[in-house]
Amino acid sequence: MWFGVTAGFVSALLQSTSYLFSRRFVLKHRNPGLLVVYSQLVMFGFGLLTLAATLPFVRVPLNGTFCMLLAVFVAASCSGYFCFFQALREIEASRLSSLLGLKIVVLAAITVAILHQPLNDLQYLAIGCSAVAAVGMNFSGGALSPRGCLFLLLTLLTYATADFVETAMILMMPGESLLLNSVAVTGVAFSVLGCVSSLAFVRLKWNRSCFIDAIPYAAAWYLAMLFLFTSFGAIGVLFGNIIQAGRGLISVLLGLLLLRFGFAGLEPRVGARAWTRRAVMAVLMLIAMTLYSCAGRQS
Repeated sequence: MWFGVTAGFVSALLQSTSYLFSRRFVLKHRNPGLLVVYSQLVMFGFGLLTLAATLPFVRVPLNGTFCMLLAVFVAASCSGYFCFFQALREIEASRLSSLLGLKIVVLAAITVAILHQPLNDLQYLAIGCSAVAAVGMNFSGGALSPRGCLFLLLTLLTYATADFVETAMILMMPGESLLLNSVAVTGVAFSVLGCVSSLAFVRLKWNRSCFIDAIPYAAAWYLAMLFLFTSFGAIGVLFGNIIQAGRGLISVLLGLLLLRFGFAGLEPRVGARAWTRRAVMAVLMLIAMTLYSCAGRQS
């Protein structure tokens, strides 16, 4: 279990780092959609390199079931990006980032209602604490528009679907090494996803500056996905996402460091009340991780 937990924390750290690079990109180019397209193109290259390094040691089962799961992953990921940016039109970025923490609730609902895998009381409590902590970390309050709520829900559903599907792909791999299997699936998934995303250049004009500026974000995000897939394969989607929600705590610490060294452009200054709320939510997140870990030992 600790291997999966450690992989989850490393992924959370890398995701938090990637968010800093994404902010830098958006501040310069003013278009988050361009970041998605160009970063996927970069990760397409990373995916091909990953496949070249792992295929001599693993076998990818390109049967009908695996290919169907791969197609669902690509469709869910592309749909998730579309829904996310539609939601971003209705909801401020900081609030939307926090509200995405509700994905753990959607994952739990799918686990119980569709996959018919029961959860115990401690697991429900851990999921509740995780959701509250993730949303409360940066949530600024206020009413949401019906359109914003719809696209938020669709974003959560598509992202949750991608999580389950990528885990199923790893568990289908015939090799005994979880790490190699996870790395290989990451390479396959992002090679295909990057290939599909490149179709956007039918309408987009190539921009060398955007491509170069997307590389730091893409590198951090791709490494994060390598560890994330490994974490999901080792400890499951629900626990893996609770660990992932710990990136809120990591983001708080990175934010403090950035402010300490004068990078206010990447981490805007907030008041003492906001920092206090973030600290409380970080403690609640740690409680959620502990509860789910204890629940796993009991089951």
